[in-house]
Amino acid sequence: MKLMRTKVWKPGDIVLLKWCCIMFGLVFGSFLTGLVKRHRLLLTVTAILLAVKPARAYFSGEEAQQPS
Repeated sequence: MKLMRTKVWKPGDIVLLKWCCIMFGLVFGSFLTGLVKRHRLLLTVTAILLAVKPARAYFSGEEAQQPS
């Protein structure tokens, strides 16, 4: 069984996966409210730092290279 493989996703499958991740995040986050409240500045800065590279690539118009 090949774990990593290229797959073309149908739009409906992507929507279901996104909603699954959102629901999992809500449930998981409900258990960590105290931790999140204490470290919200650190988590916000981390989220911004993680978003810089993808946002820069998106807005600069760089094309993703296809694996050969």
